[in-house]
Amino acid sequence: MSSATLYDRMGGEDALLRLVERYLFLLQTRAEYAPLCAHYTRGFEHYKKRMFEYLSGFLGGPGLYIERHGMPSLRENHQRIAITPQLRDLWYGCMAQAVNDEFSDASLRRELEAAFWMTADSLRNA
Repeated sequence: MSSATLYDRMGGEDALLRLVERYLFLLQTRAEYAPLCAHYTRGFEHYKKRMFEYLSGFLGGPGLYIERHGMPSLRENHQRIAITPQLRDLWYGCMAQAVNDEFSDASLRRELEAAFWMTADSLRNA
């Protein structure tokens, strides 16, 4: 088993940026994600930056979010949103689609999807 992080295995900074951009593109252009998209009220550049910073450290790369903003409080930061199972599933579905669009390695896709599912499910609060 490799000791390389998911961040390294996916291709580092450039690949992560493409994943975040793909997620946001799908979020904004696919009608099925409209209920989720409505919660992105601060402008997509804000979310692109924050998601990239957070996922960098989350996936084993540089801890950009911690360096710039301190310890992430993912649950606290999402308390203003009623995250129902349906909203969780929309987020996860959009991210899983982005993962599948960006990466051909099936093993890597499964590991990324598992990590994203665990995170999405942990944020459910309604």
